[in-house]
Amino acid sequence: MPNVSNGTQTYSFHISNADVDGPFNLDETMLSAQTAEPEWLRQGLSFTDVETFNGTHIKYTLHQVGSIDEFTINVSMTGSTVAEKAVNHLRSHLNVVLGLKDKVQSFYETYADPSEPLSSTFSRLRGLRLMRATNLFESLIFSILSQNNSVRQMNRTARLLMQHYGTRVAFPDGSSHHLFPTPEALAKCEARQLRSKTSMGYRAKSVVGVSRMVCRNEIRLDELAMCSYDEAFGVLLDLPGVGPKVADCFLLYGLGKREAAPVDVWIHRIVSKLYFKGKKITRLAAGRFLRERFGNWAGYAQLYLFDYARRGPVSSKAKAGRS
Repeated sequence: MPNVSNGTQTYSFHISNADVDGPFNLDETMLSAQTAEPEWLRQGLSFTDVETFNGTHIKYTLHQVGSIDEFTINVSMTGSTVAEKAVNHLRSHLNVVLGLKDKVQSFYETYADPSEPLSSTFSRLRGLRLMRATNLFESLIFSILSQNNSVRQMNRTARLLMQHYGTRVAFPDGSSHHLFPTPEALAKCEARQLRSKTSMGYRAKSVVGVSRMVCRNEIRLDELAMCSYDEAFGVLLDLPGVGPKVADCFLLYGLGKREAAPVDVWIHRIVSKLYFKGKKITRLAAGRFLRERFGNWAGYAQLYLFDYARRGPVSSKAKAGRS
């Protein structure tokens, strides 16, 4: 049963390693610059976000204790109403968002051969999971914001976008949270207005254009999930301001197409360095190589290689961003 205090209902539950397929590292997953959705609020070793269930907004906080292989994820929920159905919904939500059912141990074993450069990332990043968005529009817009942008700046822009155009939700404990704007809210904007209030620069034109297309049903994001990778990729490239990297970000983090491998400056460089002996290759060639070499693990491969590139020997040659 939920605990009730001053009109605030709280509920806690736990996810143990027995509920998760393989190792899990919450900290690495949350801080790995993925573009599924804007970053969660970090407080020490805890991470907080808001989920909406049947019109009710629930704030929840995650904290992992134990090791990467034997652990407990403590989950606390806060809201004006915390029903049992909301708890079950959040459990399912976390399984999807955090990739808790992904068979990462199989990923490690498949590419464990020391001759495979990817294997050198496994010990440091063990338990890193590929995140998945549950709000497709939010994921697409956030992917657009990541274009030629630093991780810090794209999250700052997302926060400003939410503050100015998202619905503010107040919780009984005195805290509040701004939801991500709806397509309708952003479709009403002018590009110069977005640029002024959020510092998103040239991306504002794309954000407004895509939002209006979604509102006019000129593109149905949910239907893209039923398309093949190549077909969905082609459709996305027809959207204003969406190039190959942004399209792959949305295909991977939004639609869950695991063969997608977004190629930014980091991935471009590390693929060239590790697999082509530094030879110059195009970004499209790098993405194609990752899909052909790793198949449905290509998305995971680029995630691990991205971290390797950021912290490894090529990091001094690039900015801390996902351009």
